[in-house]
Amino acid sequence: MDFKLSSEQELLRDEARKLAREVFQEKAARWDRQCEVPWESIRLPAGKGYFGLLIPEQYGGAGSAPMDLLIVLEEIAWACVSTALYVFSANAHANRIAQLGADAHRRSDLPRIASGEVIPCHAMSEPQAGSDASRLRTTAVRDGDHYVVNGTKCWISRGAIAHLYLVDVNFRDGDHAEKGLLLIERGTPGLEIGKVEPLMGHHGSPSTELVFRDCRVPVANRMAKGDFQASLMSMSVSRCCNAAMALGAAQRAFDEAVEYVQQREAFGKRLADFQGLRWMVADMKVKLDAARLLVYRAAANATSGFPSETEAAIAKTFANEAALQVVSDAMQLFGANGYSCAYPLERLYRDVRGLAIAGGTTQIQRNLIARAVLGRRRY
Repeated sequence: MDFKLSSEQELLRDEARKLAREVFQEKAARWDRQCEVPWESIRLPAGKGYFGLLIPEQYGGAGSAPMDLLIVLEEIAWACVSTALYVFSANAHANRIAQLGADAHRRSDLPRIASGEVIPCHAMSEPQAGSDASRLRTTAVRDGDHYVVNGTKCWISRGAIAHLYLVDVNFRDGDHAEKGLLLIERGTPGLEIGKVEPLMGHHGSPSTELVFRDCRVPVANRMAKGDFQASLMSMSVSRCCNAAMALGAAQRAFDEAVEYVQQREAFGKRLADFQGLRWMVADMKVKLDAARLLVYRAAANATSGFPSETEAAIAKTFANEAALQVVSDAMQLFGANGYSCAYPLERLYRDVRGLAIAGGTTQIQRNLIARAVLGRRRY
């Protein structure tokens, strides 16, 4: 096994790092404070091809491996998690279309996503169905050449500004019923953008309700291979992306803390010279390196378009919890300054806290891991 990045991946990392630290880092606090969609930082990554990393070349993308995307996400999240969420959304949902959609979907939607013209998002959660996706109630009833969609979605990340929604629905065609994915364009009659949720973090990536009232969608918009199980399996990409973003934010907190303890003095010596604090820094480093290896393993072993569900769940669980601990420890090392909004740590903590819930909580990930080890529960 070779744990080193290739020369091409190192170049990709360095370019993403330069963009994040020279452009996004300075503005991230303002975007967060004003709950502002970072349009500038959306257009720049799209222009560099980051929105199409997982999109096949014939549809305007780079045809890159998942590892390349995770490298870019970690670097961008170091500066601004909200910006990284748009790069993640474009790639993860475009990958769903590439793997599960029909040829017409790939030809129509993927070039527009790669160029940044279209921002996609996934609409699964409902008021009574979050982690328990089996309780989805939104229906798509066949009526000639259309489905008539009714229902309400909630907590839809980037739902307020997205152009294309990948919606989990209950398809009904006569007596036949099954769950699956339906592509719905913004502006389709019967689709209403509901209230925007006032979130603790991710302020540049607004979450909202989507309300469907007799929304007529062409039958051709049904994802060809997008049945319920395929939709759930496709989330392994999202979970790896989530873990990479948590890792990037935690790395930023670690870097800030390392610089701080080497400059700050107490009782006549640097904080970095107190053994107890040195051990805290060492433990933070261990958590970061272990999380990175688990995230990279899931990406490196990805086959047939999606990483292993189990390896993605392991990576997300460990990276989410490691990131929370690392950022919390960084705040502790800063003392009172760590609790101040003048420093980025409180923003990083709010953002990684959201990542530990988004895309399936760490408890849900443990269910997936336990199922792989022990099999399904018997009731």
